[in-house]
Amino acid sequence: MRNTILLLLLVPFTLFSQATIDSVNQSIYLRQVHEIGLSKQELKKKANEWVARSFKNSNYVTRINNADQILTKGAFSVGADFTAYGTTIYVTRDINYTLDLQFKQGRYKIEIIDLSMSTSGVEIPFIFMNMDFEGYRDYSRKALSELEMPGTKAALKRLNNDKKARKDYEGQKDHYDRIFPQIVDEIESIDSSLLSYMNSESTADDDW
Repeated sequence: MRNTILLLLLVPFTLFSQATIDSVNQSIYLRQVHEIGLSKQELKKKANEWVARSFKNSNYVTRINNADQILTKGAFSVGADFTAYGTTIYVTRDINYTLDLQFKQGRYKIEIIDLSMSTSGVEIPFIFMNMDFEGYRDYSRKALSELEMPGTKAALKRLNNDKKARKDYEGQKDHYDRIFPQIVDEIESIDSSLLSYMNSESTADDDW
């Protein structure tokens, strides 16, 4: 999987079994159409049940819910070791996304889009999809120049040291090479979970 992620440096799109990583636009998304032998109304009903079971406070996070569409917000976390300044710690990243479900007779479309990554509420762009060392250094210099906090000058000095800066770059690149496959696995799991529920037989009400 890691070798596959590294190919993003060479090609703009990487297609997994369902998900797509777009390194040009720095985004990850999933779009699928599934054909199920159910009416539009039955598909919508089962999707409503799945959303209610799968999302906490489903009524709160759902933005649209009508006969044709369910649009809801979701989140999950991923994590991997992160090495910087000679220290390695385990760092988690929060991933927010939009789930868009649309229904027609005998089929439904699922889109998992608008993914964003953050840590402690601070959004982090998917910059390591196609960023080489010099791009990383330029981006870091710009970001640090906009900060006024202790340690900024020391960090800028470290960036100007080729050996240390490259070591930091490789540590961060390795971290995100481990993060991206987890994101793909999570959104493909969402798709598989809904598809499995859609294909499951409805249980008749028990006479109890």
